[in-house]
Amino acid sequence: MPRFRLKKAEEIRDSTTQQMTKQIQQMYQQLYQDIKKRIEQSGNRLTDQNLMLIQREIRNRIEQINQELDGNVRQNMETVCVSVTEDIRTYLNQMGFKDEEISTAYMYVPNQVVETIVTGQIYQEGWSLSQAIWGYNRKTQQTLQNIVTMGAGEGKSAYEIAKDLEQYVDPSAKKKAQNIRSRRRATENDVRAGRASSIGEEIRDTFRPGKVDYNAMRLARTMVSHAYQQTFERVNRNDPFVTGYRWIASNFHGRVCPICLDRDGRIFPKDELPLDHPNGMCTFEAVIDKSMSEIAKQIGEWYQSPVGTFPEIDRFAMDFVA
Repeated sequence: MPRFRLKKAEEIRDSTTQQMTKQIQQMYQQLYQDIKKRIEQSGNRLTDQNLMLIQREIRNRIEQINQELDGNVRQNMETVCVSVTEDIRTYLNQMGFKDEEISTAYMYVPNQVVETIVTGQIYQEGWSLSQAIWGYNRKTQQTLQNIVTMGAGEGKSAYEIAKDLEQYVDPSAKKKAQNIRSRRRATENDVRAGRASSIGEEIRDTFRPGKVDYNAMRLARTMVSHAYQQTFERVNRNDPFVTGYRWIASNFHGRVCPICLDRDGRIFPKDELPLDHPNGMCTFEAVIDKSMSEIAKQIGEWYQSPVGTFPEIDRFAMDFVA
């Protein structure tokens, strides 16, 4: 039984995700270094006015980072989507379709997939990429204000409060966020995924606020991974030779979660592939019952036959264009 796996697209997805994560870390690290430098220059002479300016600078810089995140995520999703459509054209060529008929196949798909994700059409109602980023930004701003308010209430000096702010924006100063679902009851300070797939599979994981850059990285990785999966499903949707999808668990950093471990190797019907969970890096392969030589022979017969002789292939070929 032949299998079709988008190896090149997987590599592009993984490298794009790693590069995007590194960029986010660098932006927050630069913010931390700049704030640390300002506080060190002021030393114990730091005034309440200086503290207010530092707080405002952190607030503005994080808002700028979030704005850049929105654009970067969209761009990286499109990059991954395009890589999937390029890989699928190689597969179409192996099937026997003529080069001139598949050179632009599925070029319309990346824009469609990115739009359905950023507007939240594949998630539960009321979610969108912009709203998620705005929510993270609002939560961060509230944390900054809480640090100042609580510090003042404890009688801390402006310098001591500034150092607390410095620690908060230090990406390496906080413990990693942890899954708390099985450890304690969620509180108002927890950050929930807050999404469900279009088939009703709710994503329930809850995380304690950890590194200041964690939510941004988690969101970016999730969006790119979902863009890959949605494009994979979209280009195979009407392929009459693909009978299902096999789940291949990721061994990213040597870890596999129980959910993905349970799905590993399972074959799902084409319309029942679960949406990978937040931070997921699993992949999939198309399951094909016929050999490539058998498929190529049938495609050859399709070219020589009147329209309607092979209706499923007719519909599949029409799917190459918008």
